[in-house]
Amino acid sequence: MATPVGILTVSDKCSRGQALDTSGPALRQLLEATVNGRQQWAVTTSLVVPDNRTLISQTIGSWCAATSSGPLCRLVIVTGGTGISPSDMTVEAIEPLFTKKLPSLATAMVVGSLKITPMAALSQVAAGVVGETIVVAVPGSKKGSVENLQQILGVLPHAVDTAMAHSSTRHLHSGSGTPIASAAGPRPLAMCGCSRPDEDGVATHVAEGLSNDLDGSVVRRARKSPYPMIPANEALRLVLSHVTELPAVELPLRDIREGQIIAADVVAREDVPGYPAAVMDGYAVIAADGPGTLTVRGATTAGRAAADPSDGPLRPGEVVRVATGAPIPPGADAVVMVEDTQLLESRGSEEAVVRILESGQVVPGQHIRAVGHDMRKGSVVVSAGSPITAVGGEIGALAISGHARFLVHAMPRIAVLSTGDEVVDTLDPAAQSKLEYGAIRDCNRPALLAALKSLGCPTLDLGVVKDDPDSLAETMARALSTCQGIISTGGVSMGERDWLKPVVEQRLNGKIIFGRVAMKPSKPTTFATTPEGKFIFALPGNPVSALVAFHMFAAPAIRKLAGHSSRSGEEISVLRPSIVAMFKGQDLILDRVRPEYLRAAVVWDQRRDKWLVRVIDQHQQSSRVVSMLHANALISLPRGSEQKPRVRSGDSVTAIMIASPHIH
Repeated sequence: MATPVGILTVSDKCSRGQALDTSGPALRQLLEATVNGRQQWAVTTSLVVPDNRTLISQTIGSWCAATSSGPLCRLVIVTGGTGISPSDMTVEAIEPLFTKKLPSLATAMVVGSLKITPMAALSQVAAGVVGETIVVAVPGSKKGSVENLQQILGVLPHAVDTAMAHSSTRHLHSGSGTPIASAAGPRPLAMCGCSRPDEDGVATHVAEGLSNDLDGSVVRRARKSPYPMIPANEALRLVLSHVTELPAVELPLRDIREGQIIAADVVAREDVPGYPAAVMDGYAVIAADGPGTLTVRGATTAGRAAADPSDGPLRPGEVVRVATGAPIPPGADAVVMVEDTQLLESRGSEEAVVRILESGQVVPGQHIRAVGHDMRKGSVVVSAGSPITAVGGEIGALAISGHARFLVHAMPRIAVLSTGDEVVDTLDPAAQSKLEYGAIRDCNRPALLAALKSLGCPTLDLGVVKDDPDSLAETMARALSTCQGIISTGGVSMGERDWLKPVVEQRLNGKIIFGRVAMKPSKPTTFATTPEGKFIFALPGNPVSALVAFHMFAAPAIRKLAGHSSRSGEEISVLRPSIVAMFKGQDLILDRVRPEYLRAAVVWDQRRDKWLVRVIDQHQQSSRVVSMLHANALISLPRGSEQKPRVRSGDSVTAIMIASPHIH
């Protein structure tokens, strides 16, 4: 099993979304590289925080906190905040946490980096042990962070093993052991005998065929889940590694929907406007004529040229009446607003002579849009990767580009079903108005269909399926023939009629990638794939658990399928955006076993000039769907510890955004 690692990026700009974290992904890539067919490290936890000493300290403390199954991370890499400016607080934040300093490890990083650049002398790198976890601070730049870590990568496995040893470490250094890898080359890594099994640890591979036998009786069902419980960040990484964006399709403008992503640059076929156009209602004039009495030669309106174009260009002393958007007649080089003129003579219903008032002083080019002013031929109107929003700007720009059809990423079609003998279909007009004893109304499916609609997804409503393996298998197989994936709710826990996992494995020949997630709520969340490359999200039956799991895992997967991506490699920040906000409200007691995700509202406080987040409802039970009312975020709370038992009002927390924030 790979060793769990946490990567903490310290950056004010990245935490505010003003810059992209490139160091964290680069460190992940370095750590998770396979050596001699073996993956030593698995990045299970990552976070971006501002240069805040308290927040840095609290985050590392929670990742290193002792629990019955060991700390969340065995190795923590902190990147950023190691410079010499007043705002660089990383070293000051982590050194008080060290139960043992490792100055030689820090020296090794500096010495190795100095061979590459003298600028390494300006970094405050640090290394030490916090409890049973090795913590290393490296520079914030992508290049510097990777170079520093490379200097000590070969000895880190042995350092981690040593930090975990509760008594003598002689067994780690015996001559019969495999030699430790040097930093210079990928020699075999030393393996020690002090690792211990952790049922709830990271699982990079999950054994197949773990579900209950569909043909077995209830007395033969498992009494304990056979699926390892993996961290939420690892679960998301696994989900995203199993989905790829759908191919682009060519659509006419009328068929493009909100949420779709432009797949190729849209280049303007023509100038807009294609002619010099009037910006105001008034008179096209020769600027050199200036104020005075002028003859009206005719008129031009939008879509119509001057009345007598055969008369040739405008001559001195003449004007042409123009409407907003109308072509400017040849010879004119300015427009005077109608408000700056006075009618002197008329012939019937037509103007004959006007006076340009002194207030209408004229300069060449006044109130005229030049050819190509709005859009130049050959320019990129809408870039590849741009999302279509409800604002209308993207559709409007496509409309004037001169093209009739456009390449966009296809949207995945998702099937949705609820399961359970007790579940009443609330979308069925024939549903009983009064519930029978033991029945419940289905709120999961309507809520998920609405959430998918907000993403722009076409959906297939499969209704409510009873707790019957044959019905489940038939319904899901039919849906997979026309949809990219299925989202179901219920039937994934330990009940005698929880059939989802065995149906997926034994009837659909699917592979369960994970069957439990270390989070609260939504622990039974299950993700599976089929031989045809389709996917299944089997979410818990409690309504809050279903919605939280949807926003944590299914929504990011759908965004990736639909073409949402980041050219900088910051995939998760695009597919599941989050911000750091100030928590306001009563203290939150941290769960000591699992991280927790509370339904909350994020607002921008203009007076404080920062994001604030408050819990929506003090009753956060997973069955209480009204705790999702008005929620636009999930507060991500780490596991509690002796050092960090609670979150207090005023503390900084990570808020995973599930809808647009409010302005206060």
